[in-house]
Amino acid sequence: MAKKQSPMKGLGARYGIKPRKQYSQVHRILKSKRKCPDCGGSFTRDAVGVWSCKKCGIKIAGTAYDIKL
Repeated sequence: MAKKQSPMKGLGARYGIKPRKQYSQVHRILKSKRKCPDCGGSFTRDAVGVWSCKKCGIKIAGTAYDIKL
């Protein structure tokens, strides 16, 4: 059975614990699933702060790593 990879895997033992925890928290928020309030489709991040729905094409401006609705 394959091991579950954490977002901190690529960092190894470098940079200290606090930046690694912050990085993993941001990575977890960024990669989480989001639903469109209009059609229920999924949002994807096009650029920093720009999110769009794959299904209906609506675009929303949010924060860099998450959507503030």
